[in-house]
Amino acid sequence: MYSNIEDPGACAGQRSDRRRRTGIRSGSLRRRFPAGDRGSITSELAVFVVPFLILMAMFIVFCGRAASVSIDAHAVAAAAARAAADAPTAGAARTAASRAANAMAFGSKFTCTATTDTGQFRRGGSVTVRAACVLPMADLGIPSLGGTKTAHATATEPIDIYRAGT
Repeated sequence: MYSNIEDPGACAGQRSDRRRRTGIRSGSLRRRFPAGDRGSITSELAVFVVPFLILMAMFIVFCGRAASVSIDAHAVAAAAARAAADAPTAGAARTAASRAANAMAFGSKFTCTATTDTGQFRRGGSVTVRAACVLPMADLGIPSLGGTKTAHATATEPIDIYRAGT
């Protein structure tokens, strides 16, 4: 009945003596490391992975700042164009655009300049403002990245047909 089974005691619920017969101990299958190899993965992590993660974080901050100054340049150009379109004269439009650009950039890390084109400053015409916002990048902590990031934006605003004056 048990002629095809190698260990007839295993079928009857008895513990197999195979380990004892072959001479294999259960603890000898695990690889034993010398005491000097413990913690070696930690030093590799500190030397290679941590600086890479720091550089990746700095790159993400750089990309965020570059996107932010671009968005802010568009907002400054739009606000300056609206202010210039509401001005009564071309000279007042240039002044209003410059003041609006300075007000938008007040309290931020970047500086903006607005150039106003009043060539079509009349009823039904338009006024165009070009804004250039400069953001310093030296405070990121990357030595080779120093300098500034400049974003340019243009906004055109129509001048009201029914306005008084001009």
